[in-house]
Amino acid sequence: MNEKLPKISQSINRSYAEVVQEVTSIATYYPNMIKVYVPFSPIKKIPEGWELSHDSVKYSSIHTEPTVSKETSLERSIRRSQRLVHDYILCNSFDLFATITIASDRHNIQLSKQKLNTWLKNQRDRNGRFSYVIVPEYHKDRALHFHGVLNNYTGKLKQSRSSKTGRILTSNGKPVYELSEYRSGFTKVQYIGKTSEDRARVGGYIRKYITKDMISVFGKKRYWTSQGLKKPIQEDNPAWINDFAPDSVYENEYGKIYTYTNLWSKAIPEEVISKTRLRRQ
Repeated sequence: MNEKLPKISQSINRSYAEVVQEVTSIATYYPNMIKVYVPFSPIKKIPEGWELSHDSVKYSSIHTEPTVSKETSLERSIRRSQRLVHDYILCNSFDLFATITIASDRHNIQLSKQKLNTWLKNQRDRNGRFSYVIVPEYHKDRALHFHGVLNNYTGKLKQSRSSKTGRILTSNGKPVYELSEYRSGFTKVQYIGKTSEDRARVGGYIRKYITKDMISVFGKKRYWTSQGLKKPIQEDNPAWINDFAPDSVYENEYGKIYTYTNLWSKAIPEEVISKTRLRRQ
């Protein structure tokens, strides 16, 4: 049996060129649209389960970071967190947008996080499970508060009123509410519109708070999510993208993002549209 071991070892060692995958486009399939990211420089990917050795790539059961690109690990980590937060908001139904502040000890990061976690747990225990995505905002004065979206939240809301006039407060023409069962600070809550554009707008607003400063303060815990949230399917190098014109094109420092909407009016094949079905977290 020992004589076979060298052959097994040889079969799972490959050169870098043999194993690495070159990704020139990445499609993300949302419920009502598809986004295709085309980087200016191809992304080099090492498949999951493989790891770099001195002069080769070796298969291993240990998971390693699969992407090799010109971005630094910090830049890649920030973009990944921003994308995940945005994806969760686009792929799940949320009806409330909330800003949650800490009144006392708001410069104490650990205590502020603890207060948020305690409130979330207490609300689940009292009012049942609800969905959420919450991102912290770290101010220049080192104070902390949180922005997030909620769904199926059955706790009480009360209309927010001016402390001076007693008048009901509005923002952008919509009523403002408060979380009645939150007592650690001030809250501002508004209902989110029902369209995909409304969700995209809220997602874009929240993702901007994931910054380099946040990572230095919070480490890997950059946002809070409830369990069971849906997220989109992704596909490397989709074969169909040259067959259909995008509805819009956006360019950033890393590449171009092509957006396809009104999928059913473009004669896009069913096998492509079927990928807009979601998988769970």
